[in-house]
Amino acid sequence: MIREKIDQLTSFLQKEGIDTYLILSREDSDVVLPLLLPVHVVAQTAFFFRSDGLHYVITGKTDAPMYEEFGIFDVLTVDEDFEADFITLFSSIDIKKLALNISEDDYLIDGLTVGQYLMLEKMITKELLERIECSSDVFIREIRARKSNYEIKQIEIAVTKTCNIYAKVREKIAIGMSETEIGDLFIPLMKEEGVINAFDEPYSYPLICINRCGLAHRKPNSNNIFQEGDILIIDFSVKYNNYCSDIARSFYALRKGETHADEQSLRAFRTTVNAVSAIIENIRVGMKGWEVDTFGRSIIEGGGYPTIRHASGHQLGQQVHDGGTTLSFYNEKRPNVLSEVQLSEVYAIEPTVIQDDNNPSFIVEENIVITEGKARVLSERQTELYYISRTK
Repeated sequence: MIREKIDQLTSFLQKEGIDTYLILSREDSDVVLPLLLPVHVVAQTAFFFRSDGLHYVITGKTDAPMYEEFGIFDVLTVDEDFEADFITLFSSIDIKKLALNISEDDYLIDGLTVGQYLMLEKMITKELLERIECSSDVFIREIRARKSNYEIKQIEIAVTKTCNIYAKVREKIAIGMSETEIGDLFIPLMKEEGVINAFDEPYSYPLICINRCGLAHRKPNSNNIFQEGDILIIDFSVKYNNYCSDIARSFYALRKGETHADEQSLRAFRTTVNAVSAIIENIRVGMKGWEVDTFGRSIIEGGGYPTIRHASGHQLGQQVHDGGTTLSFYNEKRPNVLSEVQLSEVYAIEPTVIQDDNNPSFIVEENIVITEGKARVLSERQTELYYISRTK
């Protein structure tokens, strides 16, 4: 995969007429580097990626062997003076256009720290830097978004493992459990499946919310008890081999004598599922993010529910929110909703019915990959409300 990503990067540099892409990092300070190389940077390091395929690393003696093993870099080891070695190499390769990890719009591209930028100014002069610098945004966004076959496979495994965990948890959830007790069901299953939580600590709880107790990005509460008539929403993301899933499921606690939820709840749930289905059925390569969002948002609003408070979908990859094109409402000041869906992108789809005052709310989130025709669904879809009738 490393060679695949570096070759992809080299092609983009050639396409954009950029002769050099520079990453400066120390103590893992740059957020873009993990996309290209699975390394732990300690020493002050400079990565020169070149459009001619000749790539260089300047680093400390301790880190040097790690880069030599890749077989793609000419590794220059710093003996005493990083700045002197940097200037020597920089001057020898005649850089005309220098891409840096700077972005006003995407936090996953904005990896160059202020301190590293000031150091670069000092080494090559502010005047020269202003003349040759450009943002890596134009190609890193696409490299991150368009997944290789290897990356899609890792995400698919993460998704399958997430669905496996949900299936086992579903059999154990009981009326009378607290949100934290439900969360406890996930921990041993994550270890069993060989995954970690993609948010927070490795073996931490998913987002678990009883609707009556309030929906928010909050931690589960031991005082919130799952009771008859309650709606339970779980939003769970795992990381496997550095790639993520993001799947949400909705449950209903049957009251005594009930065989299904009340009509008000069922209508809200079906509207949610229909909105998810509309996006999955209609999303295509070349559509803008806001155009795709409209398929789901129109169904939610058409059902008489409040408009979706967040995006209808986001990209998945090494991060749960993996940057790039976002499926959200039109806004001319948000480039990510104006950009287009591309082949081999992976999305989490989540148009939702969210209401206040304890009215029925549901989240059903599915994961898909973009193909030449219709999207391929990676997750095992939830199309029926999951009923819990057992008591603790």
